[in-house]
Amino acid sequence: MNSRSDAATPELQPALSPEERRRVLIETLRREQRINVREISAQLGVSEVTVRLDLDTLERDGLAQRVWGGAVLPPGLRHEPSFAARLKQHREEKQRIAAAAALLIANGDSIILDASSTAFYLAAHLKQFSDLTVITNGVHLALELAGCEQITTILIGGVVRGRHASLVGTLAEEMLDKLYASKGFFSARGLSVRQGLCERHIQEAQLKIVMAQRVEQVVALLDTSKLDQTSLTSFCPIERVHRVITAGPSKPDALARFAAAGLVVEYLDEASTKDGS
Repeated sequence: MNSRSDAATPELQPALSPEERRRVLIETLRREQRINVREISAQLGVSEVTVRLDLDTLERDGLAQRVWGGAVLPPGLRHEPSFAARLKQHREEKQRIAAAAALLIANGDSIILDASSTAFYLAAHLKQFSDLTVITNGVHLALELAGCEQITTILIGGVVRGRHASLVGTLAEEMLDKLYASKGFFSARGLSVRQGLCERHIQEAQLKIVMAQRVEQVVALLDTSKLDQTSLTSFCPIERVHRVITAGPSKPDALARFAAAGLVVEYLDEASTKDGS
């Protein structure tokens, strides 16, 4: 009798971890634009105090905006920019980062590229290589390389994220289980010593977790605005990041922290780029 009663007690059911709770909160915010503390606490089976603390954490990370009785999605997150819009953001920095990343690639390599706009700029440099294998979830990137006979392009399947022109989901993850590459080039919402590389879209992050596990070296391609930034979920811990290539306004303190954490730090200022060094 006691064991049956215990099994029915909500307090004894497996509880979500703080990270899992916050994932639910941000997904609810994205879907409904607003969260009510009382309603979501009942849904999650936790106290209203716990929900408020979670929302405070999300607000500090820029993922929620606290209001009376709950939270709303911050204006900047209500409409994520399309792939075309992201191509225009920090365009010069992304092009310089892409050119530097191409120097790490050689004929005969196998590489993984995410669906980021920076990886798309890198694709333009790949056409000079032969016997190259490119694995990606980026639709536009795969199309960019489609006419290159000397490059084998593998587009991993999955559910289409239309505005972002990426494929995500378990189908893509299962396909990656059969593949391996020497280097993976990833952009992200942010990079910090505490969180590593992070994303705010859960399905994108889940796929990137698998992608990062299928390469020998993880190379982060980020303009400096993303340094020391955190987001909803980590997809690669700092210990697994081999190198960061970055450009933009200098952030010497952040670069020093990443170097101290063991990363190869490659900062591209405008002078060094113009000199070709």
